[in-house]
Amino acid sequence: MAEGDHIRVKSMIILPSADATAHAVARLRPTAENPHGYDRLIGGHIEPGETARDALDREVFEELGAPLADAELLDVLENIFRINGRLGHEVVFVYGGQLPDPGIIPPGGKVFADDGDPMPVWWRPVDDAAESHPLYPPGASELAKSVTDRLKK
Repeated sequence: MAEGDHIRVKSMIILPSADATAHAVARLRPTAENPHGYDRLIGGHIEPGETARDALDREVFEELGAPLADAELLDVLENIFRINGRLGHEVVFVYGGQLPDPGIIPPGGKVFADDGDPMPVWWRPVDDAAESHPLYPPGASELAKSVTDRLKK
């Protein structure tokens, strides 16, 4: 089996802004399919022996340097995609939650480090119809709207 010829299992989170008009995403570098880059939810791979929830805590801490205040499983999404021509397939546990201090990510965003690589994180508008960068995994925009709608009530 070649590298990338397997289904990846991930755990990611929708982290709404304090006013529930945006949510935190990582902006990733351009690919052949997305020449201007793309956005993805905060989170990453589940490691062997790790639950989805444990992976979420670890990934958020690794990516943002902060613990989660809370998290609730919203859905499990499947994403079949191409990245630089290679077929990819992932199953993503998507949570909704909060950071103890949303100010960890300033209004204009911030560059964090992910495994030593720079990872820009910014607040993507929940109403993202005009956004030029796609959001992955597919279905995440609808989940972000449901999370922020609940917070506004």
